[in-house]
Amino acid sequence: MDDPKSEKVALFRYGLIATLVLERLSRGELMRRARELATLHYDIPWSERTTISVGTLLKWANRYRKGGLEALGPARRKDRGKSRVISPQLAQLIERLMRENPHRTGTTLLRELALSSDDPTTAPLSAATLYRFLKEQGLTQKQLLAPPAHKKFEAEFANQIWQSDMMFGPYIPRPGGGKQQAMLYAILDDASRLIPHAQFYADEGLESLLDCTRQAVAARGIPVRLYVDNGKVYRSAQLARIAATLGILIVHTPPYQPEGRGKIERFFRSVREQFLASLDLKQVSGMEDLNTRLDAWIQTAYHRTPHGGLAPNTTPLQRWGSATSSASANCRPPPMSAVCSSTAWDRVVRRDSHLPASETFL
Repeated sequence: MDDPKSEKVALFRYGLIATLVLERLSRGELMRRARELATLHYDIPWSERTTISVGTLLKWANRYRKGGLEALGPARRKDRGKSRVISPQLAQLIERLMRENPHRTGTTLLRELALSSDDPTTAPLSAATLYRFLKEQGLTQKQLLAPPAHKKFEAEFANQIWQSDMMFGPYIPRPGGGKQQAMLYAILDDASRLIPHAQFYADEGLESLLDCTRQAVAARGIPVRLYVDNGKVYRSAQLARIAATLGILIVHTPPYQPEGRGKIERFFRSVREQFLASLDLKQVSGMEDLNTRLDAWIQTAYHRTPHGGLAPNTTPLQRWGSATSSASANCRPPPMSAVCSSTAWDRVVRRDSHLPASETFL
């Protein structure tokens, strides 16, 4: 996708419909999720609209299933140059009136719309057209007055939800002399608390995050969702492009609500209280040595010690095994090693490069 505008639109659309296409859903659950998405407001690229209809969401989902990210790019309108029944200005007015008073009846709304029209030659809106629009946009009385749904943040299967975050680490010797602070990027599987990958880096930049993500996918497979905070690196176009290519839904936790990432915060606490507390930093020769020690601790201690957040006497490694076997319908294996290599990964990161057809992720 060479056009930056088209790619931005495609990535925006993918971010909306990912939850509809990345899991096997019943028709009822698919429609429930679509209706839930249609009730929200969005900053839509190059559009004055703020909502997306259920029908449009389902259409985008179908296009993605058939053609991937490329199919979500904007298509030339077949009705270009022709007027539509409901203009963007009229749509905004209808939405404002219904949100101001969800108890408005259709008859009352039609009368108010007719009175507010500046063009007496404009054909009146039919009741059927208005109702169809209200239903598609989630603006009926029933939809507006429905209580919001609250779901418990908990994964049932391995690779259903991953969490990622960064922790400031210890100061270690810098190549050539002096000291540098090591930054720990980690990715945690929500269901099992297993760590697909964690590594100390010389900085907290985007390249470090992408490398950690690449190694996690190569080691443990492709997650359905990746929960992250609102940091700049987690909102980068490169990460969004990789997620859309692999088929991952990136979920940003709301500001000031860190409880969604509580499990990885607990892992970081274990790193501080167990790994770093028992580490003699004077014996650490550099970044590579620190990461070798970290990996040994994760594989031999953390993964094999019963975890307080799991069933009694259950280790992350044991839970991963059972969560993986019970998730055969949803658990996606790692892509072939050639695709997870640094070179192939970089082709996806760069906008002007694409993977050969034989190296598709999906």
